[in-house]
Amino acid sequence: MPDTPLGQQTITVCYLDRFGRRRELPVEQAAQVPFEQLAPLQMPVPYPGRQSFVTKAWASATGQSLACGSLRQQRCGMLLDRDPAVAARSAGPMELRWARDGTIQSVRPHFVALRAGRREVICVQPEELTDDWRAGQELLARTAAVADWRVRVMRPPDGVELDNLMLLYAARSPQRLSPGDAEALARHFGSARTIRSGVRAACLPAFAGIDLAYHLIWKRRLHTDMTRPLTPSSTAWLGEDE
Repeated sequence: MPDTPLGQQTITVCYLDRFGRRRELPVEQAAQVPFEQLAPLQMPVPYPGRQSFVTKAWASATGQSLACGSLRQQRCGMLLDRDPAVAARSAGPMELRWARDGTIQSVRPHFVALRAGRREVICVQPEELTDDWRAGQELLARTAAVADWRVRVMRPPDGVELDNLMLLYAARSPQRLSPGDAEALARHFGSARTIRSGVRAACLPAFAGIDLAYHLIWKRRLHTDMTRPLTPSSTAWLGEDE
């Protein structure tokens, strides 16, 4: 049986509603489903021989803990957590299905987020691009056009940028210093200076002050060169949200 052209295929979306009931709808009827608020269609499960790690991505703004099927997905979840335009998000809440060569094919986006007021369907790009990946992306693009979703492909950082992201992620929720301390510290970065010197100028304890500076970089209130290793000697400056 020859393939049906993508534009003529019946595409459905499968998900769990807010009561945990399994639903499957034509994509034309799914435009208003709040996928960013829903549970994963299926939780990732560790098993012998699995080549990726089952882990979690914490969403500090909402208190969500998102189950991720790989470290690549978790690291992209960190990038989403740092994006001030991203509100609610969920991991793996939907699966798109269509018929191909007499069998049911599927693609499951890694995240759905509400970003700048619009629903964004997010896929994490694999290390190796395959024909199946490209076919799934083509179908997802056509589906998004019908449902008025935005499609986004993310890649996790690597090297120094990944090291810096992990360091900032650890400082995303400082516990020991007050909002007043944050304002006092930020005022000392009106021009570029080292993080250590800014902490000293604000008369803050060294370790807690550096942690707070990293938190402000995480929140994008302070900026630094993320292509260089982040240390207390790194230069930072005050800036607007990116």
